[in-house]
Amino acid sequence: MKKLLTVLALLLIALSLFAAGAKEEAKSSEKIELTFWSPFTGGDGEFFDAMIEAFNNSQDEIVMKNDMVKFDDYYTKLTTALAAKTAPDVIVVHQGNMPNYVNGSLLALDDLVSKDILDDFQSAPLDACRFNGKLYSLPLDVHPIVMYYNTDILKEAGITKLPQSAEEFLAAAKQVKEKTGKWGLGIDNTTGTYKAYTLTRLFFSMIAQQGGSFLNSDNTKANFNNEMGVKALDFLKEAVAMGVNPNELDYDAAMNMFKLGEVAFYFNGVWATGTLEQTAGLNFKASPLPAFFNDGSCWAGSHTLAIPVQKNQDPAKVEAAIKFIDWMTANGELWAKAGHIPTRKSVAEKDSFKALPYRSDYVAAAAVALPTPSTPAWDEVYGTSSDMLEAAVTKNQDSKSALAAMEKKVNEIIASY
Repeated sequence: MKKLLTVLALLLIALSLFAAGAKEEAKSSEKIELTFWSPFTGGDGEFFDAMIEAFNNSQDEIVMKNDMVKFDDYYTKLTTALAAKTAPDVIVVHQGNMPNYVNGSLLALDDLVSKDILDDFQSAPLDACRFNGKLYSLPLDVHPIVMYYNTDILKEAGITKLPQSAEEFLAAAKQVKEKTGKWGLGIDNTTGTYKAYTLTRLFFSMIAQQGGSFLNSDNTKANFNNEMGVKALDFLKEAVAMGVNPNELDYDAAMNMFKLGEVAFYFNGVWATGTLEQTAGLNFKASPLPAFFNDGSCWAGSHTLAIPVQKNQDPAKVEAAIKFIDWMTANGELWAKAGHIPTRKSVAEKDSFKALPYRSDYVAAAAVALPTPSTPAWDEVYGTSSDMLEAAVTKNQDSKSALAAMEKKVNEIIASY
């Protein structure tokens, strides 16, 4: 009887140990679920969703749940969530918006990312993610504004050489209209799904091409109400006044017109490439933004990935978030399918990236890309400038008066921060 009790006791101990082990194994096999917000609703949205799916399928430790937010609502929603410390585990932040969130809303990543990973990034976009000596995000891409052009329309119009200045572009656009009946330029200039950001991007670029800057050196005041600003705005207005660029053209309509072969010269960020190259029958090429004035300086943005501070920060989720960000940036050739320029050196060397068409035609634009002014006011300045440039172009306002009004408003915005 004593032996039987001993055997039963040993069996109970063994069963207890087995159950505990099974419970621990089940616990360790549970996936860490991360949440993510992105503003990718344009042509690049489908490519980003595919990357999320590829990441989830690449391993069995983490599952990422992506929630897309309409771009114009994104930063309002994000700012509220960050202030309440209830934001998702990982977020997208445009580099130009970073100054608004490096005040305790984002985790510093310096001690969370290995030196080997950091050394693989191009220095310029990585350095742009540092504020007050700390690294608050990692750059996913660089996305400058570039030019797309329809080769069939140019051939029909008898244009054999790309125009090289603002005057030549207007002349070429006029030639296209007269010879083919198509639109010479397709610059969106009216708010639709998005604000008329293309106007600000071109205006910003054209001032820099003349040796100026949108804001002054310490980003405390507007610096465009001058001869350089007048020249830039006059070009945008004249394209509409001459009848070579549609008036009241919104972003989606401009994209669709180029896809349908109704526009010769089209300006957009590199994110349009992925959508355009999937358009059957569209024969086009891409190039860096032309030197409308003295050089090819161009506006550029950068999507960065950051980890918000939470009410109750879970170290396991932070570690998982770092793994996710590492994977996304290390597989940047997948994001480059949308047209973006990767930021990691190892990605640029991959055969899969080199095999992508068009990207090599404009990758040089990254070398002359302009950094976003480092001011917490930039997002509001950017949106307001787009609205005021829209009014100036579509209503053919006097350039000097329009710029004076815009200068006053921009200075008021900056002073309020």
